[in-house]
Amino acid sequence: MKPRRRRHGFTLIELLVVISIIGVLVGMLLPAIQSAREAGRRAQCLNNMKNIGLALNAYATRKGSYPAAGTFFETAASQPTAKASQGDITKSVLVGATANPVTAVIGNAAKSWVVDILQDLDEASLANNWTQEMSYLSTTAPGTSTPNANISRTALAILRCPDDTNFTANEGNLSYAVNGGFVRVASIPVSWTGGPTDDPTTVGSGSTLSYAPYDPMSINQRMGVMFIQSVYDNNSTGSDASSVLAANNGRSPSWGGLKTSLASITDGSGSTLLVGENTLVGYSTGTPYSGGNETNWAAPWPTFCLFMASDNICSVTSNDCYASMSGGTNALDASAWGLANKTGSYENLGYGQNLTVKGSFPFATSGHPSGGNFAFCDGSARFITNTIDGTVYSKIITPAGSKLPIPFKQQPVSQDAFVQ
Repeated sequence: MKPRRRRHGFTLIELLVVISIIGVLVGMLLPAIQSAREAGRRAQCLNNMKNIGLALNAYATRKGSYPAAGTFFETAASQPTAKASQGDITKSVLVGATANPVTAVIGNAAKSWVVDILQDLDEASLANNWTQEMSYLSTTAPGTSTPNANISRTALAILRCPDDTNFTANEGNLSYAVNGGFVRVASIPVSWTGGPTDDPTTVGSGSTLSYAPYDPMSINQRMGVMFIQSVYDNNSTGSDASSVLAANNGRSPSWGGLKTSLASITDGSGSTLLVGENTLVGYSTGTPYSGGNETNWAAPWPTFCLFMASDNICSVTSNDCYASMSGGTNALDASAWGLANKTGSYENLGYGQNLTVKGSFPFATSGHPSGGNFAFCDGSARFITNTIDGTVYSKIITPAGSKLPIPFKQQPVSQDAFVQ
């Protein structure tokens, strides 16, 4: 009998089986690979935030308080000379920068908190070349210094989260914002109305909040860490500077009294947010939320440098925080605090992932699935889910909620409620 010929290779069926097995294995491995990559990006982002938090704390230790979230210049054009109007903050340039940015000329926009901590971020060259008396987009500089416009367009890796895809390469990108409490400008409580899109005609209401019978500045200072401020423009000379100083009895007009020191975080630095993610801050060629002015990490416009919790804690119909908090009683931990992160609203954590226009979302949002990274005032950094309870979120936003007057006063927060 003739010996049977030995077959070499695979049959078609065998080949198909092998391909199928490989396909199944790849399908099983891909999610794990993607998950590992996301974990790596999140860890890098967390490391960035930790270093930024440490830099802010180094500044606070050196200067006695945290820097302003954003700084604007007051000039003769924005401060009245009539003594009857002295101290009237509605005349401040901050009103224009907040309610309608286009009315605040570019020269009034000085800098953001990032500029103040450049030295602490090991960017001594940028810090030493920054001209403090000029706008962040000034194209001129004294002597041989580099103009602020050139400096603020410098890309710094530590300022961008790897999961932030809403950026422009080789520009002054930013993925992080500081804790501003519950309003964009604490000196002028102005509410924000979130909307389903980032169309400026449907979001960003300018209605004023009422904290009666309490002083809004004293309340807001305990409800956030870093705020928008204004200072006198030292670059002004001649009759402009003389008229402003004369009208103010030799004092530089400014609204920069709201500063938070490390000692004033009475609720505990490990339970108070300092920095959060926001993929809608940073570089843009200009949007309605910056008055059409170019933005980057040095931009001081409120929705480009800080994040806030939802101001829905105040009555949506009357804008009366006291009424909504008290509810007719003087109880602690008013239920209204829970609206700071109400699921399904346009102002809750993470909704900004649906938007693309820079400056259109002054609430925390990230490129990570289901939550974002935050740095705390004690230098720690951790991941917090988008579904965090609104009352818990309110308590870790406020650095001195336990010192607020009734009915605003908050009870201590359990760290188990937000530590993952």
